[in-house]
Amino acid sequence: MRTSRTICAAAIAMAVIAVACVATKSNAATSVEAAIQASAKQNRYVFVTFYKSNDSASKSMQATVKSIRGKLAGRADFVSVDVGNQANRAIISRYGADRSPMPLTIVLAPNGAITAGFPQQIKNTDMSSVFVSDGMASVLKVLQSGKIAAVCLQNSKTKHNKESLAAAQGLKNQAQFRGAVEIVKIDPSDRGESDLMKRCQVDTTSTDAQIVVIAPPGKVMGKFGGTVTTNSMTSALTKAFSGSGCSGASGCCPK
Repeated sequence: MRTSRTICAAAIAMAVIAVACVATKSNAATSVEAAIQASAKQNRYVFVTFYKSNDSASKSMQATVKSIRGKLAGRADFVSVDVGNQANRAIISRYGADRSPMPLTIVLAPNGAITAGFPQQIKNTDMSSVFVSDGMASVLKVLQSGKIAAVCLQNSKTKHNKESLAAAQGLKNQAQFRGAVEIVKIDPSDRGESDLMKRCQVDTTSTDAQIVVIAPPGKVMGKFGGTVTTNSMTSALTKAFSGSGCSGASGCCPK
């Protein structure tokens, strides 16, 4: 399933570059960071290649990226980062490239979520899977920050929208989950989100609002109907996280 591969690729990227729980912020944006920000404002993806100059593997990857660039000029921008240049320390640290095998190419969605990571080489130049839906990008962004995504599936036709959203908000405010949960709202009837719906095994024909709780790196911890209460959802998730060796406390990244 394409979406499963996408979440898997993002999870691999998280593991390789250690971005889920250790991403840091830079006080001064480099020219590369400025380029990434400019692309985001234009709703474009960015391929960021970290390389070592005069390294054969790096030259090979840059050649591959160049061939990809020609095919994706209308959808993405491309930047390169020399890991040997001390001026690039901020962005190298931000994406954990100093802890990854070189070379490394990562793909960033406009919201900053990493949708793919390619350490050492790019074996398949078909990049269709790195472009994800807005909903998927939002979920990945939450997971890659080390938090839990409470995905609220509702639209103008679903019932119990207020109750469902209130339950999700209540979960976010629960002591054991405070600071660890982010709410993502998605229209389940949006065809663009069909891959995410399949990944979550959601009943898209349901007339009720639904909540899917996903923990890093992409594990569905629970699915709940529109009439669920905060207390019952908290109880179910506490058991689920206990079984995975995590209580869901802030800063915990369930595996």
